[in-house]
Amino acid sequence: MAHLAVSQAGSATVPFGTNATHRSAGFKTHNMRFQDKLWMPTISLDLKTKNSNSRKQFRVCMSVQEVSIPKVAVSPLELEDAKEPPLNIYKPKQPYTATIVSVERLVGPKAPGETCHIVIDHDGNVPYWEGQSYGIIAPGENPKKPGNPNTVRLYSIASTRVPDRLKLRFCLNRSTGPSGKIMLLPEDDPNATHIMIATGTGVAPYRGYLRRMFMESVPKFKFGGLAWLFLGVANSDSLLYDEEFKRYLKDYPKNFRYDIALSREQKNKNGGKMYVQDKIEEYSDEIFKLLDGGAHIYFCGLKGMMPGIQDTLKRVAEQRGESWEEKLSQLKKNKQWHVEVY
Repeated sequence: MAHLAVSQAGSATVPFGTNATHRSAGFKTHNMRFQDKLWMPTISLDLKTKNSNSRKQFRVCMSVQEVSIPKVAVSPLELEDAKEPPLNIYKPKQPYTATIVSVERLVGPKAPGETCHIVIDHDGNVPYWEGQSYGIIAPGENPKKPGNPNTVRLYSIASTRVPDRLKLRFCLNRSTGPSGKIMLLPEDDPNATHIMIATGTGVAPYRGYLRRMFMESVPKFKFGGLAWLFLGVANSDSLLYDEEFKRYLKDYPKNFRYDIALSREQKNKNGGKMYVQDKIEEYSDEIFKLLDGGAHIYFCGLKGMMPGIQDTLKRVAEQRGESWEEKLSQLKKNKQWHVEVY
């Protein structure tokens, strides 16, 4: 089954895959359609379930309660044997049909907008890897092209390949972005450092990463490195999966760090609003040293987050006597730089 978290909006269509040009599949709210079998799914969702508001979008994510469960053994193991991630399993014209099982509000009453947790049952027919997205096609006609179906929209999956192979969990927002191999979790070095930076629903793929690191007993991936999550949202009521992340802090203090930026509640060093780039600047020396040591750094969220972050990193690099352009080029060359914004 799949879990989905969505902001206010109507029904949605989400392709699932690992590159921006992939063919997608579709889900519906009552019945989810996925397209023919190639490695990459798209889902067509009719979000008008009996326990959801027809004007709301949803994110698919794991239930917070699952955090209290000890590490679970990965099964079936063949899901770990694939050399390449699944792509284009279904196409938009032949989507797979799945079912929305439940919808649960994730944010508090003071959060601007609404984000919900949606569980979608796909009966194990739509495999995926952490960091991938589903393509969802909203029901009805495309308002810009009367007579034609709505276009596919991508939503990041917020769960792992196992044991949730029958469920999908999404973090969805009104805007969605392309998903590619760039956001797949590198597992060649289980002791690597992963610095994850998100705004709002951009936390979805990291949730999948962290669950794989800390909640599952994966024979071929025994994580012993450092996962450092920076999450920027408007206020405390807007925090997503906060209890889950705090549990990781308690259970794995040497392997997990968690910093938040609350723009409407916290102030940066200059007295202005605290955005995620301000929090990054607080730890800039440490972050740069980790990057010099081979750490991976990820960015996921609204496209508008990147200019401020890039400006901050450039300023810090110059203060260190480095060229940010050269450093960025080297990070990309070394495949340490991962960006998915929408």
